[in-house]
Amino acid sequence: MTGRFARDRATWALYAAVALFAYLQTGLGPAMPFVRDRLHLSYTMASLHFSAFAGGAIVAGAVGDRIARRFGRSASLWGGLGGMAVGLSLVALGPSAVVTVVGALAAGSFGTVALTADQAALSDLHRSARAVAIAESNVAASLAAIVAPLAVGGLAGAGLPWQAALLLGLPALLLLRVAFRAAAIPSPVPPTLIRDRSTDRLPRPFWLVCGVMFLASGAEWCVAYWGADFLATVVGLREATAATAMGVFFAAMVLGRFAGARLARQRGVPDLLLAAIAVALAGFPLFWLAPSPVGSLAGLFVAGVGIANFYPLTIGLATGLAADTPDLATARIASAGAAAVLVAPLAVGAISDTIGMRWGIGVVPVLLIGALVAVTAVRRADRHVAG
Repeated sequence: MTGRFARDRATWALYAAVALFAYLQTGLGPAMPFVRDRLHLSYTMASLHFSAFAGGAIVAGAVGDRIARRFGRSASLWGGLGGMAVGLSLVALGPSAVVTVVGALAAGSFGTVALTADQAALSDLHRSARAVAIAESNVAASLAAIVAPLAVGGLAGAGLPWQAALLLGLPALLLLRVAFRAAAIPSPVPPTLIRDRSTDRLPRPFWLVCGVMFLASGAEWCVAYWGADFLATVVGLREATAATAMGVFFAAMVLGRFAGARLARQRGVPDLLLAAIAVALAGFPLFWLAPSPVGSLAGLFVAGVGIANFYPLTIGLATGLAADTPDLATARIASAGAAAVLVAPLAVGAISDTIGMRWGIGVVPVLLIGALVAVTAVRRADRHVAG
C-alpha cells in the first residue's frame, strides 16, 4: 500500500456509524438467552430471530445499491440506522415471539441498507487504500461490539432491565447525527454518468468471493449469536456471566482487526484471509471441547482474533474486484453474508434441539474449512484473470 492515508470528517462519521451498527447487531446474541427465558422459546424458535435478521439483510442487500442511488448514501446511512434501532427496540420489548421476530427482520433490513452505504462510501473515499479504511472501520465496529455483551450482561447481573442495552440505539444515533451533521458523505455516481453499462457487471472472481463471505459469515455469526448460550448450557456459566463473557470474543476481534488494519498496508488480502481462517481453526476446537471454562474462553479468544478479519478482508477483496461499482459490490456481498446468517445459526439451533448445543455449534469448523478452500479458489481465479 502506497501513499498517505488521511481520515477526514466523513471518514470518522462512517467509522462511528459502522460502530453503532455493530453494537446493535452484536447485542442480539447476548440478549437471546434472556429473550428465550422471557418468552419461553426453544433454541429453534430463538434462532428464528437470527434468521429474520438475515432474511431482512438479504432483501436489503439485493436492492441496497438502488436505495443509495435513489435517496443518497447519507439518507440510507442514517435512516437505515434509525430503522435498525427501532427494530432492536421491538426485540427488547416485544410481548410475543411474533413481535420480536418482526423487530429482528426490520433491524436486518434497515441495518443492511446503512452498512451497504457506509462501506461503499468508504471505498469511494479511499480508493487504493480501501482495504485499510474498511479494516479500520471494523476496528471501530469491534470496539463497539465489546460494549454490547458487557451492557446486556452487566445490566442483568446488577438486577437492572437488560433491555436498556438495546434501547440505547436511538439516543446514540441522535448524538452521532448531531456530531457529524456537517460530514459530506460521498454520493454514488448516477447511472446517467456511467458511460459503459457493462461496468454494472461483476467479474467472475467476485462471485467466488461471495462464497467466501457466505462461509466466513456463517462461522462468525454462529459464534457471535450462540456463544453466550453455549457458555451457559455447555460450559456451565450463569446466563449473566455468559453474556458478559462474550466480551472476550469481541475484545479478541478488536485486537485481530487492529492487527489486520496494520497488515493490510503491507500484505496481500487473500494471504491475510487465509491466515485469519487458520487462526480461527486453531482456536475454535479449544472453545468447543475444552473441559474447563478457562480453556473454553481461551479458545474463544484465539478464534476471535482470526474471525475478526473475515468481514473486512472479504469486503476489501470484493470491492477491489469491482472498484467501479462499489455500491453494487457491497450490496451483493452483504446478501451473501446475510444468506449465511439465515442458514447457519438456524442449523445450530435445530441441531441443538435434537442432540444438544455441544454438537449444534460443531457446524462452525465445517464452515471454516469450507472458507479455507474457497479463498484458495479465489486466489487461483484471480491469478488466472490477471495472467
